[in-house]
Amino acid sequence: MSTFQQQIDNIKDANQHQKARIDTIRQIENLTGRPLIVYAANTRRRGFDVPNRIDDSDIIGFSDLIEGIKSKKLDVLLHSPGGSAEATERIVNLLRENFEHIRFLIPNAAYSAATMLALSGDEIWMDERSTLGPIDPQIILSTPQGVTSVPAQAILDAFGRVRDVLKKEPEALAVYLPILQKYDLHILEICENALKLSFTLAQTWLEKYMFRGLPDGKERARRIAKKLSSHQENLSHGRTIGIRKAQEWGLIVRDFREEPELRKYIWELYCLIELYFDRTLAVKLFENSRGVSLAVNYPEQVLQIPGPPPVPSSSQEP
Repeated sequence: MSTFQQQIDNIKDANQHQKARIDTIRQIENLTGRPLIVYAANTRRRGFDVPNRIDDSDIIGFSDLIEGIKSKKLDVLLHSPGGSAEATERIVNLLRENFEHIRFLIPNAAYSAATMLALSGDEIWMDERSTLGPIDPQIILSTPQGVTSVPAQAILDAFGRVRDVLKKEPEALAVYLPILQKYDLHILEICENALKLSFTLAQTWLEKYMFRGLPDGKERARRIAKKLSSHQENLSHGRTIGIRKAQEWGLIVRDFREEPELRKYIWELYCLIELYFDRTLAVKLFENSRGVSLAVNYPEQVLQIPGPPPVPSSSQEP
């Protein structure tokens, strides 16, 4: 199996790099007989100003990626730290209006809203290196120390504890008042709505797609959405949900290790993508084998990566 070190040793220039990625996508398509699109983010770039999260602008990249695909089946290589639930809903609507069967292939990580995106698939493919993540929403707050994200449930729980203390000890208001004044009055409603949205979307997509036709589909979808949404159960928004836990919870997750050749090419493609992020300013990559190579750079800039004209895959489904 190809390693990241081998890609560093073998790939020397940008044109060679892009050709290697496209060739690998075609190898995967020839193997599966399904079109493959890539949506990947540089997860090592940190900061609220880094545009590596799922947002409304991604609808442009996804639209380009699926343009002209005749098959009703689609594979999506997904690597992302997450982002906007609302933008994720737009992407799911776009994909599901055009494809009847979708598999999300996760070589490394699909956290938060990216996990939600994967839940809209008929299948998720992972192995021992792959992870999903909790989908409990995070609220962006400005503090004297800077911008930070706080779990919506943690904010609600904190207010709940303060309320309980003040019921028993009203004189404690003087202690808590300076803290409470830092928050806008509508923060509780924002938190409650965000929690309801992420849970509802996850439950709806699981029931409608992954579990459609199953006699226990509705209850299964509700139970898994609740687990994924629970900050109390997961304790951290960055908590790993690996392949075994995902399968134990009841998600339809296939193991790449059951298909060694597919696993080899998927990992090779992922290593090539990571090397591309290492050597450029790119923080997002949209790519397929039909001539679409769009990168979002930091500072933010969308670029068309020049490259050779696409060669259609001979094994593609009509």
